[in-house]
Amino acid sequence: MIKKLQKIGNSRGLLLEKPLLKLLKVDEEGSVEVIPHEDGLLIKKVDVQSAYQQISRKHRKSLDKLAE
Repeated sequence: MIKKLQKIGNSRGLLLEKPLLKLLKVDEEGSVEVIPHEDGLLIKKVDVQSAYQQISRKHRKSLDKLAE
């Protein structure tokens, strides 16, 4: 599928139509993760549990200090 970049404010963006969101199993208010890949970009649904685990591992010391 070829998509054209569209101007959004001072930036450029891609619009994901409802069929693409349905394919990704993302609702209209959901979030996706854009990951640089060797041949371009990978767009995938954000899994809340894995996102929490990733942030928790990356910022463990800071989170522990906040909990004190």
